[in-house]
Amino acid sequence: MSTVILTTVGTSLLSNAKREGLVSDQEILAYIDREPKAASAETNSLLRVLQPGDEIVLLHSATEEGRKAAQLLQQYWQQKGVPCGLVEIAGLAYEAQGFVDFGLKNFVRTLAGEIRKAARRQREVIINATGGFKAEISYATVLGLVFKVPVCYIHEQFKEIAILPPTPIGWDSSLFVWYADFFEWLSAGEGGLRPKAEAEPRAALLPEEAQVLLEEFELDGQVYQGLSPLGEAYLEAFKNELEQAQSVPVYLSSKARRALEGLEPATQERYRKLLQRLRLPNRAATSELKSGGGDALGYPKGKVDERLFYAEKDGKLYVFALTRHGPEYEKFCQEGFYWRDYPPQDFTLWEG
Repeated sequence: MSTVILTTVGTSLLSNAKREGLVSDQEILAYIDREPKAASAETNSLLRVLQPGDEIVLLHSATEEGRKAAQLLQQYWQQKGVPCGLVEIAGLAYEAQGFVDFGLKNFVRTLAGEIRKAARRQREVIINATGGFKAEISYATVLGLVFKVPVCYIHEQFKEIAILPPTPIGWDSSLFVWYADFFEWLSAGEGGLRPKAEAEPRAALLPEEAQVLLEEFELDGQVYQGLSPLGEAYLEAFKNELEQAQSVPVYLSSKARRALEGLEPATQERYRKLLQRLRLPNRAATSELKSGGGDALGYPKGKVDERLFYAEKDGKLYVFALTRHGPEYEKFCQEGFYWRDYPPQDFTLWEG
């Protein structure tokens, strides 16, 4: 399987060319061709990981130097017959406040989007985080960890390629399940921001581990609250999990289907999202079995109104009932649900 190498771009090419007294594009392209490892950090690292059939995507800053360096690198690789695309990161510039507030968040969103795009094309992914701002390299590494893709860079001291394997870290996406309403509300604000006066009372209801994903931003003299770049990284990883999980089949009992179809549209939409999130791989950690026992688990545990009872068999999810937090939910927990009471033909595939 061919690999998409997502490469952050800095300005080492232009700095090295200037030191060599090279000015024109043709002179710089000839320099890359003559000394590719010495010409730039990007070609130095790419030459060590690029394999036949691979393609490159260059992610560059919204600066004149970043664009020029990326364009020259693209020309070089295209002349070598390697597919090479360019992606500019809006807001990733030298202006400090814009860089922190918007540039890094846009970088995280864009890099995550490129990872998902490659996955949909059934391509392997490597993040080449050698070039660019130091903060870019840090967040590229974080994304590699949470998306479970390898990250490579050139070690400054040994001048050798270092590859961080796709370590399966145990990050917990349940925060985005339990507090989905808040995160969706926050993301729906302009630029993913809400005025601090509006967001702070809502954020105060979140647990500490969710609050650390938030950050204050100043814009035109006003203070806003939104996800930090790290929060964006985890949110993008959650979106990726949710997207990949849509292939898990969900079956509804006739009772659950009637209940869903009888709801008013807004409530029906909340249950639809709940059914989608049920497919996430962490469902067992966010489910509970109360004293009544039975074959079904209650989902999700936590402070949410919409609940359901489900069981998993042969890689398929079977939903026995939809309910709400409160007396009915507690009653179902006490009584339990059993396969013996539900013949296989009672369940039909949910097309959600």
